[in-house]
Amino acid sequence: MKLSIIIPVYNIEPYISKCLDSILKQSFMDFEVICVNDGSKDNSLSVLQEFKNKDDRIIVIDKKNEGSGVARNAALDIAQGEYVYFVDGDDWLEKDALEKMIKKADELQTDILIFGGLSYYENKGQNGGYSVNKLPTKYLNKVFSAQDIKSDVFKFPSTAWTKLYRRDFLKKNDIKFQLIKAGQDQLPFFHSMITAERIALYPENLYCYRKNRKGAVTAAKKKKNFSPILVFYAIEELLEKLGKIDEYKDIFVDKYFSKATSWLAKFQDDMKEEYFTEYSKLLNHIKTKYPNSKWKNFNPKINDSYWILKLKQTFLF
Repeated sequence: MKLSIIIPVYNIEPYISKCLDSILKQSFMDFEVICVNDGSKDNSLSVLQEFKNKDDRIIVIDKKNEGSGVARNAALDIAQGEYVYFVDGDDWLEKDALEKMIKKADELQTDILIFGGLSYYENKGQNGGYSVNKLPTKYLNKVFSAQDIKSDVFKFPSTAWTKLYRRDFLKKNDIKFQLIKAGQDQLPFFHSMITAERIALYPENLYCYRKNRKGAVTAAKKKKNFSPILVFYAIEELLEKLGKIDEYKDIFVDKYFSKATSWLAKFQDDMKEEYFTEYSKLLNHIKTKYPNSKWKNFNPKINDSYWILKLKQTFLF
């Protein structure tokens, strides 16, 4: 089998049909679709079963709710395709997207093929939030490696759905999603981008990403989980395991601690003190383990606004 498409599903009954239709109507047909119902409380599972009864390329896994990271890992364990592609069940693919990405990946023999996608806002249409014009142009029309992009790794999109992966590459490097409720794709993004030997860009928008859907984790205005902190520790552990901490410590610390800092001003009021406690532990950890870090003189306060935090960071850098 050429391709395994993996879709985590949680309470997206109004949207999953459009997603699956966009896949099943593709010109490229040699694929399996592994749908993981992650404990949905609506009728998402029934919709999946209806599609499965009509098309035997669809596989349905039904499990308790543990987050999309766990769901994707469960599907990876049984995937059979030469390539793996991750799709969110409330999104959809552009016409002929699969044929285009598979053809290019075969031609260039890539571990990772990266392309663009358009964001879709209800009643507002599409924009280019993840479009190809956001990709670093100096890497167009070439095959490059993790070593080539060491200083530019965060110039590439971290989303799982902007990439086609070779399954053997994921398996060889034991690349898995983090087992947290939000931000699960940061760990596999970083892991793959610092280990891949053959990466290429495909300069076309192949995916349509639904933004601000009611009930989506990314649509919440107030933050209420500790994912940036958990991601930081997971990336640090990965780098130590791979023996790459000295190579990437500066860029990884700045990237992921900046993210944790931005969440401080956006955090839900009734949980903010708890978040600040864990955030402060992380800051102390950074000051101790990375004494030459730019964050050594950073002293945020629990009630600092977003712009105050930005201003304090400006003086550091």
